[in-house]
Amino acid sequence: MTETLLAEVMACEVAVDAPAPNLYTYLLNPELDIKVGQMVQVPFGSRDLVGYVMSVGPAAGRGPFKTVRKILKETPLFGPEFLPLVRFVSQYYFYPIGLCVKEILPGGLAPKFKGLVGLAELPVETDPRYEKEPFRTLAGLYPEKKALSCFKDRSEIYRLIRAGLLTLEWVTETRGVDFNTEWWLWAAKEPTEPRPYLGPKQKAMWEMIVGSPPLPMSHFRNFFTDALAKARSLKEKGLIELERRIKDRDDPNRPVEYQGVKVEKLTQEQEAALKAISSGLDETLASGETQGFLLFGVTGSGKTEVYLRAAEKVLAKGRGVLWLAPEIALTLGLEGRLKDKFPEENISVLHSALTPGQRHDHWLKLVKGESRLVLGARSAVFAPVINPGLIIVDEEHDGAFKQGDGLRYHGRDLAAWRARAQGAVLILGSATPSMESYKAAGDGYLTLLKLNTRPGDSVLPPVYLVDRRNEGRGRAPLSAELAESLNQTLKSGDQALLFLNRRGLANLPLCLACGETLKCPHCSLSLTLHGHGYDVGEIEEINKDNPGTLVCHGCGYKSYPPRACPACGSPLVRYLGVGTEKLHRLVEDDYKVSAIKLDSDSAGRRGGLKKVLESFSLGEARVLVGTQMAAKGHDFPGLTLVGVVEADVGLNIPDFRAAEKTFQLLSQVSGRAGRRDRPGKVLIQTHNPEHYALKAAQEHDYEGFYEQEIVFRQNLRYPPYGKMALIRLSGPEANKTEELAEEAGQVGRCVVERLKTSGLEILGPAPAPVSKLKDLYIFQLLVRSDDHLNRYRLLINWLPRLRKSLPKNIILTVDIDPYSLL
Repeated sequence: MTETLLAEVMACEVAVDAPAPNLYTYLLNPELDIKVGQMVQVPFGSRDLVGYVMSVGPAAGRGPFKTVRKILKETPLFGPEFLPLVRFVSQYYFYPIGLCVKEILPGGLAPKFKGLVGLAELPVETDPRYEKEPFRTLAGLYPEKKALSCFKDRSEIYRLIRAGLLTLEWVTETRGVDFNTEWWLWAAKEPTEPRPYLGPKQKAMWEMIVGSPPLPMSHFRNFFTDALAKARSLKEKGLIELERRIKDRDDPNRPVEYQGVKVEKLTQEQEAALKAISSGLDETLASGETQGFLLFGVTGSGKTEVYLRAAEKVLAKGRGVLWLAPEIALTLGLEGRLKDKFPEENISVLHSALTPGQRHDHWLKLVKGESRLVLGARSAVFAPVINPGLIIVDEEHDGAFKQGDGLRYHGRDLAAWRARAQGAVLILGSATPSMESYKAAGDGYLTLLKLNTRPGDSVLPPVYLVDRRNEGRGRAPLSAELAESLNQTLKSGDQALLFLNRRGLANLPLCLACGETLKCPHCSLSLTLHGHGYDVGEIEEINKDNPGTLVCHGCGYKSYPPRACPACGSPLVRYLGVGTEKLHRLVEDDYKVSAIKLDSDSAGRRGGLKKVLESFSLGEARVLVGTQMAAKGHDFPGLTLVGVVEADVGLNIPDFRAAEKTFQLLSQVSGRAGRRDRPGKVLIQTHNPEHYALKAAQEHDYEGFYEQEIVFRQNLRYPPYGKMALIRLSGPEANKTEELAEEAGQVGRCVVERLKTSGLEILGPAPAPVSKLKDLYIFQLLVRSDDHLNRYRLLINWLPRLRKSLPKNIILTVDIDPYSLL
């Protein structure tokens, strides 16, 4: 009987903002018009939470069910097609479904709640429960409602609430991001004649409005201090109309204006690639079966032009386009190029450099179908493009597509899933494809398309390896060869890029007396010196007027450089090594030219990224000193020299992708040189000139590198020959955390034995390479499996038991398909 009655009652499935594994059913309040995609307030346990409506229909299952309290956002944030994506992400990455929705949606949308505790309305004299000491104390101290967070012993508060002595009300503390609106005004259709009693300023405003199109209130605020009051007065007199309209938020990072030459004719290789993609598009639209392509083109070969022409065909067929780039720096230039190519399209942009309000507006344009073309970084893979026909992942090899915390998804892999699920063509593009993608093409899962040459007279620059093994201590950051090439480049009026994948002034603060390095008190990382006003070379003394700052790149801890070694008290503390900040100053001091720096420090300032890219593109700066942000995708017309200052920074790290990352980075940064009619040149400074990754980068030989690297991967069952998962336990006590990690490993191995399958193993636990971070000690276990299915069977049986057994102060993180083991 109960289930029959429930079937006649409407309910909704809600993903709550909590680490809960499932969707929850809530009954609909008849007064509320609830739709899929709306943000709602729901009771969950003893508190109220934000929830996201995933489906609406007759109530199913066993009650009793709670009821939705209220709608927090009237405008739906997504449609019904969003649910399959969220379910897949939650199941594949073993992440709570409600938290998946929260991380997928643009940040800052959800309001925050606070609980208000008050006295129940019961007669104090007649109810003996009020004589209990805890309640009498509360009643005496808190005659008014107080925030729940004010009480230390919340268990006692909840007990009194359950007893009916106290009330708990959840109210909105912060509103969350919503539409930005502005008043617009225009003359009424049949205005009454202005009367003599209109004041001078009212009359002046009226005369500005008559005969003009609708204008925003911001226009009139340039002329009148109290414009809205005057407008309302004119409205009362029947002279004008007033209306609130949604206002697009201003974007401080407007795209760099496209300065390139428009391509009139494609090369034969580009034509062949576009023809194959167009054919695949037709087949996909006809059958619904996804066609996937790997566009493998050398740097500067014109991959972007192929993307643009393919996007043009898809848009002409009424389908949407999703375009992903790994770095925010790349989206700025691409946005300018897209707006130049598609001036009539309303382009949505999604990346973390936008404000929450800007991301909110772009997201809802897609939900409403006002935009069909979205460009963004990693998180844009979730963009609610309606009926996508093409998904492009540019620089698909890049590690920036892998999220490093929270929901640890891979943007490239989810792009492939979306293409299959929504019947879209997938294009993965790179000059240095990932091992996984290139093997997938070799196995027939992707169609391989090659662009082996650059258009026109541009050719790949020659690359020279500069051996620095015999230069000894005290050497300058730039070798004699690189310094001479830089001199010649600047004299000829060209530009240079100096690549160093390390920020700051000095990365090794060392005591020469005891050999101790200055480390972060919260992490197992050395501190890095940042600041200005230092002499280049070895920094002997700290500038008293500008002592700079020691910064931990793991947790953000900052301190002033000490006068003496904290370990032994010696004043012989020196700051060794070189970073982009020191190199930037060296270039300006020694070469007397304008240099500019591109790293996360300079790009992190509001509008800083756009400023750096524009300055170098327009030739205002002659030398660009940059990290990997400067290595990918940029097309600088005047850049002819690339100097790699330390090629070995990432080569010897304890990670199975070390050689692949180094080869890709060197190949990408080398490709920035000589992209137009001027020949380029690349110098790579190294202590490992015989390493196969560096030799392959010197020869622009991806296939040669792949053939050597793939043997190593196959022998050790690393991707693409195996599936991995990295399980980390983090806790405040090293010994206790290690003990729990050991127990977790034993439980996991018992599950492996019970599954009775080959090719499945758990390695560890072992301390993470960065063994302490933000005051937490980290131990990790590595799962290796021959296939996805066996890995899933292990984790689905192991992780729930592990989560239940861990203390609250131990953090468990699960990284499926880890990009790095660091």
